Amino acid sequence: MAIANSQIRVITENLARVATLTATPELDNIATMPIENVQNSNRTLSFRSTAIDEEGVTIGFELPARKRISAVVLDGHNLRVGDKWKVRLWSGPDKTGSLFETELLEALVPKTAGEVNWGIDNFTATAFDDWDRVYSVTWFGSVAAQSGEIVVISEGNPDGYIDFNRLVFGQAISPQRNFQFGYELDYLDTSTHELTAGGSGRSDPGVIRRLINIQLPRVLDSERSTWADFVRNTSMYNEIFVSLFPERGGKLERDHSMMCIVKSRSPLRNVNARRFTISINFQEN
Repeated sequence: MAIANSQIRVITENLARVATLTATPELDNIATMPIENVQNSNRTLSFRSTAIDEEGVTIGFELPARKRISAVVLDGHNLRVGDKWKVRLWSGPDKTGSLFETELLEALVPKTAGEVNWGIDNFTATAFDDWDRVYSVTWFGSVAAQSGEIVVISEGNPDGYIDFNRLVFGQAISPQRNFQFGYELDYLDTSTHELTAGGSGRSDPGVIRRLINIQLPRVLDSERSTWADFVRNTSMYNEIFVSLFPERGGKLERDHSMMCIVKSRSPLRNVNARRFTISINFQEN
């Protein structure tokens, strides 16, 4: 049986990787941490700007050609409660043509009422409290765009700068029938443990990455080509963004949304003339 509501969304092609990016005001940018870092899949690299006034920092992009965009993600940032961001998209190059614009969005997702630790949490508690990697995402209807900008406002940020690790934007795909019950969330721990010559235990800390396994039980013939492209284009090299419960809010959405690679998958298997299935294993990057 498929999970009801809130269809899984996957950004399979990150257009930021092929875009020309800028960050203004340029005087506030840290030269050793340029905006080009957010196009790289190396998690240790990030972009940093000291633009922490009311104007914030504006990330502009130009694409070689018009593309469909329905989601934007800022991943691995240092934004706080009350910080805002927004997205503007233009149909033509150099901010020409028709304009699409989101409202100012909250950077952090609040906890749901059932997740608040009453008597402990304050009114600004978010789903990312005590969470080691923070993201912000906005989903919207598909827009054909060639240029755009993302405005990030973190006025008075106590770090003294705005920092984020990855920018992702592109067309999100979703199956008409959601993934089925039996999905799995696990963690990969690369820490090592061994016994020394003296017989005591020695542990060396590694990293922990989420693993999410799903099965799409009913890919319809009308969407076969979309998932065939997914099979062709995704790999352990291509970094993507997946959200199992988009726009649900709270820890459920947080726990099941991540920058990742497709660690492994089944073939797109034909069941009958009108139906296909596929199993996908995502690993946090």
